[in-house]
Amino acid sequence: MKTRILLVFFAACVAALMPTGVANAKAMECSVARPASAHGYWSWRLIDGRKCWYAGKTMISKSLLQWPAKASVQAKADTAPVPVTVVPVTVATEKRSDPLDAQARLLDYANSFEARWRARAITD
Repeated sequence: MKTRILLVFFAACVAALMPTGVANAKAMECSVARPASAHGYWSWRLIDGRKCWYAGKTMISKSLLQWPAKASVQAKADTAPVPVTVVPVTVATEKRSDPLDAQARLLDYANSFEARWRARAITD
């Protein structure tokens, strides 16, 4: 009895996860803009860098959405690479000092913080 219940539960899970119809597998055509006289719910997805408007639920797979043939040719023409002029760049380089040649700089003691601090406390 227990295995029969598990088998029915497994079959119900498989049936719930299967596609509900062939209509969902058809590719839908995209619109560039949402129609003004649109009835029902409209959603959009980014496809080829543009908003693809379609009638229906959100988050439809991108593989089920396609641009009309005429629009896709125009989209490819719009995204054609633009020739770029190459300008030579000169970089100013300066010779940096070697950190191993660093030398400590001695300050004159009379103007140092320590000398001024001691002079403040000592009264002659």
